[in-house]
Amino acid sequence: MTDLPQYLERGERARLFPVLKDTSKEGRCTSIFLSCLCYVQEFGEQMLKSVGQRVGKYAKVLTYTEVTFTGQEGERPDGLIVLRVGKREWKALVETKVGNNKLEEEQISAYVNLARKNNIDAVITISNQFTSKPDHHPVNLSPATKRTKVQVYHWSWWYIVTQAYLLISNTDIADEDQHLILEEMLRFLEHESTGVKRFDRMPSEWKSIVQKVANGSPLQK
Repeated sequence: MTDLPQYLERGERARLFPVLKDTSKEGRCTSIFLSCLCYVQEFGEQMLKSVGQRVGKYAKVLTYTEVTFTGQEGERPDGLIVLRVGKREWKALVETKVGNNKLEEEQISAYVNLARKNNIDAVITISNQFTSKPDHHPVNLSPATKRTKVQVYHWSWWYIVTQAYLLISNTDIADEDQHLILEEMLRFLEHESTGVKRFDRMPSEWKSIVQKVANGSPLQK
């Protein structure tokens, strides 16, 4: 595509109506969600605020899927978010999982290294794994990954759904068409066929956390 940034070899703008194989659940969820970050102003502002980015009046949000960086064919993250304010850009790689698929430290570490090599500011993972805050990650990241300047964040799918519901229920979306787009995103993500799940049980680490609290042991972030 002609509108790709120069640092991308391949990829395309995230689509509200992606043309993908029926089996590509992750690709479809990723594309629709990322496109809504662009098309629904308040939703993009809310989600990016949760990872420390302010979307001001003159900011522009661009999102891409299935990206490959120039000269680096081996890695292909599910998505890329670009927040552009004048000449300044903040960029984040996106890796998604749906259903029971779990994020793995090895893959996250590889994307952190890819981000570091390409001046990408952050890696954002999305899955059904629960965290209390976007800067708390469900995967135990290696010390080397934590030491890099690349920030690692996590959104659970249900966190995304919750943020969208809050915006709609509080009538915070000014544009009627954008309101409708966000409602349709929710309708899509809540369908059982997407692999997006509600948070209905404590994470596997919860038992050990309770035990540490009972013993008065310190908890690590």
